[in-house]
Amino acid sequence: MKEIYAIYIQNFEYYIFLKDYCKIFRTLHSHCMLRTIPFMKKESFLQLIAFLSDYFTKSSNKEKIELFIDRAKNENPWFSEHLIREAMEAVQLQFFDVTAWEAFFLQHPLQVSTRHQVGLILAGNLPAVGIHDVLMTLASGNEACIKLSSQDKSIMLLYVQAMQEFSPDVPIRLIERLQGMEAVIATGSDFSGSYFAHYFATIPHIIRKNRTSIAVLDGSESKEDFHALASDVFSYYGLGCRNVSTIAIPEAYDPLPLFDVLTQYHWVLDHTKYSNNYQYHKTLFLLNQIPHFDLGNVLIQESQDLVSPVGVVYLRRYASKEELLTWIQASEGKIQCIVGADSEQANQVAFGKSQQPGLSDFADGIDTYAFLTSLS
Repeated sequence: MKEIYAIYIQNFEYYIFLKDYCKIFRTLHSHCMLRTIPFMKKESFLQLIAFLSDYFTKSSNKEKIELFIDRAKNENPWFSEHLIREAMEAVQLQFFDVTAWEAFFLQHPLQVSTRHQVGLILAGNLPAVGIHDVLMTLASGNEACIKLSSQDKSIMLLYVQAMQEFSPDVPIRLIERLQGMEAVIATGSDFSGSYFAHYFATIPHIIRKNRTSIAVLDGSESKEDFHALASDVFSYYGLGCRNVSTIAIPEAYDPLPLFDVLTQYHWVLDHTKYSNNYQYHKTLFLLNQIPHFDLGNVLIQESQDLVSPVGVVYLRRYASKEELLTWIQASEGKIQCIVGADSEQANQVAFGKSQQPGLSDFADGIDTYAFLTSLS
């Protein structure tokens, strides 16, 4: 009997030893896995882009995508189904293109040698407006630590979940607080931007504030150009920083042909929020006897200001090209892109192209990818 007890005790002690060993092994293994997961190589990233392109066109994923679209409509009153689908189609065409990324990598061959935790504070004025920053962070080899906007959670969450379905090792995660970050890219208002700049002063950062876009006309425009410009004005109901809010014209320019085109885009009034903004400013202009043109779907006001409210477009006249360039240079900190006539500015785009940025059309003219790869 004593021998049986001795064998039992030895076996029990051996069991305890194995149990503790396995526990320690699992802990060490988990720790090592966290340490040794490599940063995302370009080949893996291109595979991710191909997966995402396929994911959002597969009929098997349609029900899930529609569910997230419905959630997005409920969380932000500006996010109509039309606006959400327009934004998602733009993401599909502009950012989920393997060939475009291959060309991008030829111009930007570097990646980081060591992965860094990059905090991303995303904007919420448009659906998935922060996807460019997320993809640039992953493409550079860094980890994307995302703080979602309360105005744009569902669509961004859909994209994050799709990436995690590709592989749980994709270095992306959602966070509530940006603690322990090694770099930050934050987008917000002028007020929040100043706060971010102060709060993250001790680490590498890109801080973006309010911006808008302008169109420059010189008298050589065609009716087709005006229709393309209408897209720059009305797409996303004018909510984006790449929407045209001010149109600059020569002093002797007759704007009536332009107005005849703009007045045709009545679909914007189908959105309650846009219609309310339009009616509010129309009443305000009438009560205060502010000169303006009422096109029935948008108000045109001659103004020296740059950023117009939703439902209003500013008209600014210039006497010479020199005066125009002086104004643009003085306002460059507020201008995202310039639509239309030839310009010496780097952020020039053709009519109708303001909402079709390529991978290298970086916000605020700051090369996000160069910033991210400089963290090495």
